Amino acid sequence: MKDFFPLSAADPEPFLSDANVTFRYQTDKVDQPQELTVKRAETEWSGYKRQPERNSEYVGFTVYIPKVERRDLSIYSASNLKLTARNEIENAAKFVTRILGSNYDDIYFQGVSAKNKFSELGIAQRLGATYSENNMGFGEGRVVYIVRLLEKCPEQSLIVLEEPETSLHENAQYEFVKYLIDVVHRRHHQIIFSTHSSVMMDALPPEGRKLLMRDHDGVKVFDRVSSSRIKTALSAGETGHCVVCVEDAFAQSLLREILRRFNPQLLESVAVLPFGDNQAVVSAKRAIANANQKVIAVLDGDQKPMEADLVFCLPGTLPPEKEVFHSKAAKSALVTNYGFDFPAFMTAYPEMDHHEYASHIAGKKSCSREVLESDCIRAFLDEVGPSWYQYLCKKIDAQI
Repeated sequence: MKDFFPLSAADPEPFLSDANVTFRYQTDKVDQPQELTVKRAETEWSGYKRQPERNSEYVGFTVYIPKVERRDLSIYSASNLKLTARNEIENAAKFVTRILGSNYDDIYFQGVSAKNKFSELGIAQRLGATYSENNMGFGEGRVVYIVRLLEKCPEQSLIVLEEPETSLHENAQYEFVKYLIDVVHRRHHQIIFSTHSSVMMDALPPEGRKLLMRDHDGVKVFDRVSSSRIKTALSAGETGHCVVCVEDAFAQSLLREILRRFNPQLLESVAVLPFGDNQAVVSAKRAIANANQKVIAVLDGDQKPMEADLVFCLPGTLPPEKEVFHSKAAKSALVTNYGFDFPAFMTAYPEMDHHEYASHIAGKKSCSREVLESDCIRAFLDEVGPSWYQYLCKKIDAQI
């Protein structure tokens, strides 16, 4: 702790005098985690001696510094360089290929020496060429070093990475996160990383995301929300719109059509945006409100509203896909417009996730999912009439 928050003339108070950090460690008994509180004593943090031993790796920017910047012997003693032992990394080429999107035949580390000094070089074989890290781009070299670390360090290590998106294009950022998830499952590491990349945030499962926002009261943590969706919401706010957070794209389409029928001007005053499951919606609503942006949450009909906190629900008692597709009007529209028998479909696939209804039907009939959903939503709303959605619309209108 003292290494990350050093007390000095430049930072006389980097933390409160009574600051403490509580660490929770999983034990062999899943329901009985071990807790350790580290507190600030007079000159240093105390409590470390009670923590369980675990291999930990901090992966900052210095995990890979190009050899030319380090005045390494492989650069400045290149004419006298001798090759020593070769260090293999199992499946490294496969992992780097997946991350960077270019076919590698082999990745290994080559020991070198010159004038009784020793070093090593990352080596790549690709497209008929063999070259060392001295001829790699920074992003390529950093990926090679991080892959070696994660594959070679002891299993069940704690890995902390700082902004791993550095020098990686967007697809490589996405694939790098998928690699992290893969190595967690294979080698049982615990990995924590900080990032400003919305691509990397979106590559994580919702459970893996925490959005941090600082204000005058300190840092607030919002769970399960992707940074890209928050950015979209806040940019919508710049045009004067109230953000309405919903769970998914189908709820977005249904609510937009409901608001259009209720009052087209009201629809023009809001930005209806999907954020994920009900927990992600509530968390996103809190984060956007924390940024002083007008915001409302509308959960699916099978959830519980919290109207005092501006968290409402769609009409009905079921998820919107079930409300719509199981209605008489939508079944009729599917037969008339697409020749599709929805009751027979449900008999054949009774356990199908309702989120997959539209995409499955569209795939069967080779049509646009969005158009199919729109046809069914409009037929359904024609059937239920304005009384079905007026309560929600009036609540939203009152907030606008």
